[in-house]
Amino acid sequence: MVREDADQSPRPSLEREFAESTSLHGIAKVFHASRLLVRVFWVIIMLTCLCVCVWQISDRFHRFLQYKANTEISVEYVGHLPFPAVTICNFNRYRSGALAPGDEDALAYIWELSNYQNDYDYEGESNSTDSSYLDSLVDFNYTEFTLRAGFRMDNVTLLACSWRGKRNSCSAEDFSHVFTSYGNCWTFNSGKTGPVLTESYSGSGNGVSLLVDIQQSEYTETETIEAGLKIQVHDQVTPPTVESSGLALSPGVHAFMAVRRQQYLNLEHPYGKCDASRTLKRYDNYTLEGCNIECRANAVWEKCRCRLIQHPGNEVECTPEEVRFCAREAIDGLIRGDTESCDCPVPCNFTAFTTSLSTAFLPNEKILPILLLLLNNISTSDERNVSRSISEQQEYIRKNWVAIDIFYEDINYQKFEQTEAITPSALISDIGGQLGLFLGASFITLAEIFSYLSRKIQRLIHGPTRRPQKQRQMSHSVETLA
Repeated sequence: MVREDADQSPRPSLEREFAESTSLHGIAKVFHASRLLVRVFWVIIMLTCLCVCVWQISDRFHRFLQYKANTEISVEYVGHLPFPAVTICNFNRYRSGALAPGDEDALAYIWELSNYQNDYDYEGESNSTDSSYLDSLVDFNYTEFTLRAGFRMDNVTLLACSWRGKRNSCSAEDFSHVFTSYGNCWTFNSGKTGPVLTESYSGSGNGVSLLVDIQQSEYTETETIEAGLKIQVHDQVTPPTVESSGLALSPGVHAFMAVRRQQYLNLEHPYGKCDASRTLKRYDNYTLEGCNIECRANAVWEKCRCRLIQHPGNEVECTPEEVRFCAREAIDGLIRGDTESCDCPVPCNFTAFTTSLSTAFLPNEKILPILLLLLNNISTSDERNVSRSISEQQEYIRKNWVAIDIFYEDINYQKFEQTEAITPSALISDIGGQLGLFLGASFITLAEIFSYLSRKIQRLIHGPTRRPQKQRQMSHSVETLA
């Protein structure tokens, strides 16, 4: 045992060994400095750089853990674009000429209930709470009444329809029906009556052109003061929300609607707020508009066990009494925040449209004779036009006709794509850059430091070890030969 100790000698200092072999350049400067002042100088430099490096790396980690996202905006040029869906509603929900005897009471009741969709409560006085009055409406059917007396899209209201400048290339048959808060609305290019149309050219005339008669003489509205159309341009998978997103068009104008397509690509948690797993029961595709409509429909169903006509589904339709005393309260509860709000995250991928609207007076003096001829051609289906004078017919056009041109402003689309502000690879590269800039270190240097610390802990636990005498003599012989 004594002989074994004699053959061994203490190993050199781990600190000196580390300083002489590490790739961390500043450590060697400290150990090899011959003067104390120089050594202190390098120690100060090392500590300062170390503090700055730790601060920068911690700041990068803090920014990374915030999971911020950038939005990249680009313009994508393509050869053609799918044409959007166009939903048209009339400010007049029910036509006076379509009302049957006894419908006036139902209509008055509807006017009172119509305000439940707004952000205020109706405070007018009526006899609608009288039990005998409600009993008379017990068999009233909103769907049947609206389909029969509501706004219609036919050869009387749709006077002209052109696609890509070709006259009569579209008709009322190319419009699909949809219920909204405006009653009957009609959607062109919904994808339900045929394939979705595409457009390869921009500018007026390269799209859809419509001439619509609003039939102001048929108006029965007493709760609104407007006359005209409400129109919305939207994606085929997005249900129309004309009451909030539609544009109002007055009669006697030619409206030019230049459309721009926008594509949004959003990130999921934690970088974004979209949820790719979200689905809807009442719609095939998840959209923000569809989610809000479904939320309202569910609120009415849970409270009243019925469905409003503008809400999709197969549930039983609400009776006038259920609308008055239950459905209205359910909707108002959502608006006021009395019930749980709708959890509707933004879709991860959706299409939106921006519309620039400009209008011109309709008609000009030169085209008036042609329009009068068109008006006379439809007089056979509307006997009220037969006995009108030219001035009355001219006045009728200005009070009832709306010309609409909807077209792409450019055959391109804007893409808004969310990207990670700091990706994991960018974080690693940033950390490596900070280590190299302030300490001249790399990830290999970190491995060297880890190796040094593990050996240091091992010596503290097991005590200092000695190097065998033979190995020391061999090392000395090699140094002598050198």
